[in-house]
Amino acid sequence: MAERIGAVALDAVPDTRPVGAAIRRTRQAYLAIALFFAAIVAWGFWKTYFAPLLGGTAEHAWLIHTHAAVFVGWVLLLIAQAAVVAAGRVRLHRQIGAAGMLYGALVFAVGLYVSVGSPALRVRTGFYPLEVGGVIVLYNLTDMLLFGVFLAAAFGSRNRPELHKRWIVSATAALGGAALGRVIQGGSLEYLLMWLAPVLAVMAIDLATRRRIHPVPLVSSALIVVAFFKVQLFAAPVWREVGRALLRPFV
Repeated sequence: MAERIGAVALDAVPDTRPVGAAIRRTRQAYLAIALFFAAIVAWGFWKTYFAPLLGGTAEHAWLIHTHAAVFVGWVLLLIAQAAVVAAGRVRLHRQIGAAGMLYGALVFAVGLYVSVGSPALRVRTGFYPLEVGGVIVLYNLTDMLLFGVFLAAAFGSRNRPELHKRWIVSATAALGGAALGRVIQGGSLEYLLMWLAPVLAVMAIDLATRRRIHPVPLVSSALIVVAFFKVQLFAAPVWREVGRALLRPFV
């Protein structure tokens, strides 16, 4: 008994059936997760992007502005779809859902492009050397591929809402690492817990409503933990060579 919301799938029932208190609370909890993730994004990117943009002093390349617009669109879609379901507009939620998944594919495509394009710009301007840029490409691609895997799982389970909604939250959580890295020391326990926070919230909802944790947040949190150790994973010299090879055609 759940409903896809494009960016988040929430428990739902047909429009004509009375909605129980437990289902209402679950819907509201998923809306709270969406708002919490939006707060993480605003917090993480405020000093480096949003504040300069609002103040008219932003000097980022068009590539960064495009990426930011697409990414913010995903967050807004997440909130809007969660709010639609929380308000009982299930039919509207369904109508938006298919477009939401297509938009997720756009987020993934733009994210891959920026994962390579942004370090390439910095290398070309001499901000850092090719070797450093290559390693950053690997870090970026790790997070984006994690998002892509979770998004693909959400798309594949779009007719199984109990799976779909949890994969969507996991995919969205995977995007939070970049924002958190600007305000919390990477590699710290605080960073990891904040990165996992949306998925941990899903686990808490499961325990409150099902008395057990669904396998999806367990799997996704384990993969996020693996990605958390990407600095150690890519420390071997062979990975530096891979990073340089990926970046060299663009600089």
